[in-house]
Amino acid sequence: MSMVWQTKKLDYFEIYRRAHKNAADLLKESKILFDNKCYPRAYFLAYTALEEISKSQYAADVFTNFSKEEDFHKSYKSYQDKIGRIIWAHNDANSYPHNRIWLGPDIDDVVMIAPSEPLWEKRQNSLYVGFEHNNLNIPQEKITENDAMEIIHIVDTAFERIWEVSGEFGGNQIGTKGFMK
Repeated sequence: MSMVWQTKKLDYFEIYRRAHKNAADLLKESKILFDNKCYPRAYFLAYTALEEISKSQYAADVFTNFSKEEDFHKSYKSYQDKIGRIIWAHNDANSYPHNRIWLGPDIDDVVMIAPSEPLWEKRQNSLYVGFEHNNLNIPQEKITENDAMEIIHIVDTAFERIWEVSGEFGGNQIGTKGFMK
């Protein structure tokens, strides 16, 4: 059964809210897979979480009149557009202080991280066996623990930045206006 989308302002708030929650659920499940050494599927779910965060932020931008409704409808189904609109998360994950992961227990127990850009090809390789240049591509051989860790870090950073802008610490606003300058 397909959902007929209403285009009233409150609908965009609901899209924002539900896509944001879905992204959080996808990240949680990605971490479960990561902890169980299922790195290709962990990568896939984290990549999908980024797409959902992008959709949620875009819907929030429409709700706050920062973006146009017709632009949202043109691009929310496009993986290129969704990942293109969330590249800020990759950039933030590569800059201070987000490019450090605390290992503990001491305050100085940190490791620097420089996550690679989320790539559609890696997403595809995380799910499907493929054949390229006379070689068999197998998800478990194409997506490493490091690949999964990096994209999970990008998603974590995206949620941190959203919380900084829209949460208690920030200005209680939704959408990308507060951090996409």
